[in-house]
Amino acid sequence: MTTKNRTLLRSADALAKSVDALAIISFLPKEHDLKLETPTVHVIDIQPDILRDGSMVALLDYCSNHIIDAVVQYRILTKENHGTVVAAFPYAILIYDLEATNTEFTAEALSELADPAVIHSVLSLALEIAHDGREGRSIGTAFILGDIDELKRWSHQGVLNPYAGHPAEVRDIKERVNWESVKEFSQLDGVFIIDKNGIVEAAGRYLDADSRDVNLQSGLGGRHLATAAITKVTPSVGIVVSESGGIIRIFAGGKVVAHIRTDVRIEF
Repeated sequence: MTTKNRTLLRSADALAKSVDALAIISFLPKEHDLKLETPTVHVIDIQPDILRDGSMVALLDYCSNHIIDAVVQYRILTKENHGTVVAAFPYAILIYDLEATNTEFTAEALSELADPAVIHSVLSLALEIAHDGREGRSIGTAFILGDIDELKRWSHQGVLNPYAGHPAEVRDIKERVNWESVKEFSQLDGVFIIDKNGIVEAAGRYLDADSRDVNLQSGLGGRHLATAAITKVTPSVGIVVSESGGIIRIFAGGKVVAHIRTDVRIEF
């Protein structure tokens, strides 16, 4: 890490303390021997130096886009919805209000459809799937959360259900220890259906709701259409990970209510 970057991070730490920020989100190279008082989250898989010779407008646009992506992921992974963070770039230090991303996504807005803690858990898992794929390749999958009887009525099993007969504790999506099996079964055709409390009822489920009345942007595939359709006819939340591009889209009421870009990845 250069002297300049160390100076930037120390300045970000001083600013964070002065405004009582929750964390520093650093777009600078990670260095373990630099001790900061403020909890620091590192953005990886990104090269913020690419615009070092760009115009001020281009730099501000770059910072704005990427800090929003990072903050949305920070909110999902920490469940923090209020307060500020300080973002440290190679050419700027910014203060960002978490509530400014409420228009991007808030699980609490969907609390009538599913427990916000369950939505956060599924989104955290979806972020890992989008970032890591499975066995070296990108994969797409979908999770439908809601009234399980209604979800079963509007879907059918496409393959043998790998969750059939297993106790609830090994099907609880809120428990990270259960995520590895979900990642494995995400390679199956079909979707996961999950009850409001986070218990996975089935994987490999095919959705039967009619998608002809669904209006989505062009280019989205059958999984997105089917998810939109079932959230239109049942009180449910759909979360879809795109195989191409890794974008996570959240559906409710038959439409996309939020999308999360995953080309930014944060690491605690």
